[in-house]
Amino acid sequence: MINIQNFQTEKELSIVQFSTNQKDTFDYISVSTALKNKYIEIKELDEDGDVNNLIVTNKSRQYVFIMDGDILEGAKQNRVLNTSVLLAPASKTILPVSCVEQGRWSSISEKFYDADYVAPFEIRKQKAISVKESLYAGENFMADQSEVWENVQGFSNLHHSYSPTSNLSDIYNEKKDTFDKFIKLFDPKKECNGIAIFVRKNLITIDIFNKGEVYTEYFPKLLKGVALEAYHLKKSDNTISQEEASNVIVNFFNKFDSIEKKEFDGVGVGIEERFETKEFTGFSLNYKSNLIHSAVLFI
Repeated sequence: MINIQNFQTEKELSIVQFSTNQKDTFDYISVSTALKNKYIEIKELDEDGDVNNLIVTNKSRQYVFIMDGDILEGAKQNRVLNTSVLLAPASKTILPVSCVEQGRWSSISEKFYDADYVAPFEIRKQKAISVKESLYAGENFMADQSEVWENVQGFSNLHHSYSPTSNLSDIYNEKKDTFDKFIKLFDPKKECNGIAIFVRKNLITIDIFNKGEVYTEYFPKLLKGVALEAYHLKKSDNTISQEEASNVIVNFFNKFDSIEKKEFDGVGVGIEERFETKEFTGFSLNYKSNLIHSAVLFI
């Protein structure tokens, strides 16, 4: 059950914020909070490194959440998380990642740090599709690396940006101040734990978090990721109205429970439910009957 709380629109971007009946039912912290407090360390898997795997050590008594699309910067090359992960207290976990910096393989730091944006919608969507295909084939949470690199190059071309190492963060940072000012026009609501993002009349993503505080932390990061691919669009009369957006969201959730889903063990703790239709792809991460995070990416 959802309760729509807020609608906002600026330029070609519109959002619907809502609350669900599974809000604040489980205590966990975000990767940003964990890194700032030095509760966790994220490193290369070994001295030689591994493009598609990292290792994270949770030294705390807290559960720690890392989101699909989180950008980790540093070490031998920047990476993006392939799926959402809930880390158990006092644990070590191998993280499935993809590279978003093709031209570097030299260490700039011992550890990784999170960026202040998540991967753009197109990268998250294509990763979700290829991870689903990998899991359904009996393999692991691996994405199509060449496809990720192609998407990074596409954003470089879109923004007429040059990065010597084909680094997604270089492309983002060129317009970071512009994106920051734009995103400040949107206001996260404390009573909410879910967001639906529209570009013009097209619903592109829905993300639901269990903890409201974590939702508030990810609110600007999600919008900055979308801004990387939508901010350049010229103003049109094709933006969605509040009534139209609300109807789209309500209709989606009325049908969502009946969609076929397949379960897989989560990367950390919990169970993932993967799903895909002609209209969207995505997953839900659950732990002890609590929805931790759900991501729906529209095709």
